[in-house]
Amino acid sequence: MKKVLVLLTAISLSAFSQNSILTLSLDEAINLALEKNSELKIAQLEVEKSEQKLREARSGLFPKIDLSGQYQRYINKPVIFLPPGSPLGPTLEIGSDNSYLTAAQLSLPLLALPLYEGIGLASDALQITRQNYLSIKNKIVGDVKKSFLAVILTRETKDVMQQSLKNAEDNFENIKRLNAAGTLSDYDVLRAEVQVENLKPVVLQMENNYKLSLEALKVAIGLDANQNIDVIGDMEFDESYKLPTEQEIIEELLQNNPQLAILDKQVQLNDRNVSLEQAAYFPSLAGFGNYQYQTQANDFKFSDYRWVKTFVLGLQLQIPIFNGFRTQSRVSQAEIGLNQALEQKRNLTEAIKTQALSILYRVQQSVIRIQGQNKTVKTAQEGYEIAKRRLENNVGTQLEVNDAELALRQAKLNRLQAIYDFKVAEADLETILGRIK
Repeated sequence: MKKVLVLLTAISLSAFSQNSILTLSLDEAINLALEKNSELKIAQLEVEKSEQKLREARSGLFPKIDLSGQYQRYINKPVIFLPPGSPLGPTLEIGSDNSYLTAAQLSLPLLALPLYEGIGLASDALQITRQNYLSIKNKIVGDVKKSFLAVILTRETKDVMQQSLKNAEDNFENIKRLNAAGTLSDYDVLRAEVQVENLKPVVLQMENNYKLSLEALKVAIGLDANQNIDVIGDMEFDESYKLPTEQEIIEELLQNNPQLAILDKQVQLNDRNVSLEQAAYFPSLAGFGNYQYQTQANDFKFSDYRWVKTFVLGLQLQIPIFNGFRTQSRVSQAEIGLNQALEQKRNLTEAIKTQALSILYRVQQSVIRIQGQNKTVKTAQEGYEIAKRRLENNVGTQLEVNDAELALRQAKLNRLQAIYDFKVAEADLETILGRIK
């Protein structure tokens, strides 16, 4: 019985959690997406991996110490060959049946240019992964912003259509009242009723669009499909918004664009790779030490063994003379890779400049449209009120009311679309300028 109660309780809690509505602001939606996005998590792990690679590269600067032990049992002992006629015979066995050796080796690079350049290479690679992380974060924030704005647009479009339906229904009731009073004809009643019925499927479609936009936002955030969500926010335009100049956009783009930053680091990495390959022309110097503790015997009486110590320190200098032009070829390959990176950066810079200016022009056009639509909505609202009063005073027609209502509805929708286009363009501009940190 207890197990059944526990199971029912768990099911109830699960159903409650799924039916509860998660209300999100734009900032909350962005933070939630950054927390849940798997691509960003992978990019962060790649940064941590590059940090460990840099640590690995730096380990070459430290001394390397090894300790080893060895036991050998000679089945056939080694021999030395003696001159002919030696009283000891032609060969002489040396050593004992058992051999023991313990050794400690020390090595330390004193001059190794490839090692230093390799550390720089690992450091540049780490910077690239960090820039890639910021680039992915930029993209996620931009995508969530646009999905969030789509929800606001479909919600407010739905509200406009619902208000149009309410206006049509109120007008229908008013016309029925005037028809009963003998002021308007049955034809006017029919036209008003048709107007109401025509709007109902449109309102239903807008409601479905709103639900679909919420589902798209859940996908962008990374939420479970069963999680119900709602959003906070309005499709409003800040009249004090100041348009940036083209020069300001280009300067900020060249300084902060994540893709250009990645290519900058890629150029540095390729330049470092050239230096790494050129370092093979130079000599290297290393210090070393070797300590050995060994003995030999024909039996296993360890207490009777005589152990011998050997200790040596030294320097090893290696000067490259000739390796079949291998180093020259590798340097040439690295220089070609550097030139490729420079060309890629040059091409991408011009392409992104054009893209940024295109987005700026979209922002400018949207601002002009918003300013024009603000006046249009106000005029259309006044026209609709006038048409209703004219109909009530029997000096206007039902067609005038329908036209005025359609004009008002279209003006509101056009304004909403203009603000949405502005905010989407602004989000694209922030993304390409790398304003998300």
